[in-house]
Amino acid sequence: MVRGSFYQRLSGFYFCYFAFIGAFAPYFALYLKSLGYSAAQIGMLLAVNPVARIFGPNLWGWLSDHYRARGQLIRLTAVGTAVVFIAVFFNRGFAWMFAALLLLNVFWCGVLPLAESATLSLVGSRVGAYGRVRLWGSVGFVAVVIAGGYTLDFFGIGALAPMVLTLLVLMSTSTFLLPRDREPSHHAEHASILSIVKRPEVIALMAGFFLMQVAHGPYNAFYSIHLVEAGYTKKAVGWLWSFGVLAEIGLFMLLPRLMRAYTLNQILLFSFGCAFVRLLMIAWGVGSLPILLAAQLLHAITFGAFHSAGVAMMHQIFRGRNQARGQAIYTSLGYGLGGTLGTLMAGYSWETLGSEWTFTFAAIAALLALVVVASKPVSLPVRPGS
Repeated sequence: MVRGSFYQRLSGFYFCYFAFIGAFAPYFALYLKSLGYSAAQIGMLLAVNPVARIFGPNLWGWLSDHYRARGQLIRLTAVGTAVVFIAVFFNRGFAWMFAALLLLNVFWCGVLPLAESATLSLVGSRVGAYGRVRLWGSVGFVAVVIAGGYTLDFFGIGALAPMVLTLLVLMSTSTFLLPRDREPSHHAEHASILSIVKRPEVIALMAGFFLMQVAHGPYNAFYSIHLVEAGYTKKAVGWLWSFGVLAEIGLFMLLPRLMRAYTLNQILLFSFGCAFVRLLMIAWGVGSLPILLAAQLLHAITFGAFHSAGVAMMHQIFRGRNQARGQAIYTSLGYGLGGTLGTLMAGYSWETLGSEWTFTFAAIAALLALVVVASKPVSLPVRPGS
């Protein structure tokens, strides 16, 4: 059971980590646009994050599992992210920005997979308790994304950089307050990474994770620009992002009950279907606030349910000393390789095909994820507890 200061320290980390994302994810593309970058250049700069996630999490995961130094590496990657972001203040050239964001993301991409692995180890078999900790990340995101919209409308988009740096310092500080890590034991059921990833159902699952992040590349990179170009203010952008995350908080509160009622496979397949519908609504319904609100309500499923089921499945498939590398593979193939392709394709299709068709092709990728994973369901050794 996660209780007392133990619970508060875990929740505090998630609050600070996603508070940073609440400033970065909705507004950094607008910040780059204000510096004069084209849509293709913005796509390239934002694709640096998923590119780093292809290789970085596996490096950090290997170091964690090999040296059993997960707690120290969480702190190192968090502090490194904050230090490198300072470079953004010194030069606005494309090459400089690209190099700074690449190095920043090499550090940043290690923070969450390591922390997710540690959190799941700490809560043990009660995987549903993960949702009660993780919801505080959503609270932090909502608080900052709403406050950020008002702040940037008042001070201008240039205020984003110091806001982000402040939040990175808070995130780094929170890692020093995390509970003492419980490293995975090297028990007899340990199997090689290669023997696990060669299983057909695991290959199908990895393909589903990949396609889901291809689908979300346009959303993560261009959703705010999509809204602003349609006439919405930054305050409205902040509220729309926040509405989705508020729905996500509700999902995390219901997560223990959902995991008792449905299998992880069922939750995952439902999330793919909701992503298909949601991205089509964003593509063709941007002029209708009710449609956008309904689309954001589905964020509870397309991120909250998807991510919770994804990390729980990886935690059960990759056991023992493979835990950190299992979460790294989930991050690398999905958010890394899939996110890279989705973001780069969005950057170029935005200028040639327009926003509507960019989001439509994203929806098709989510539908493909549903088909692929449904064809080879994973059989898990343990049913999640509450």
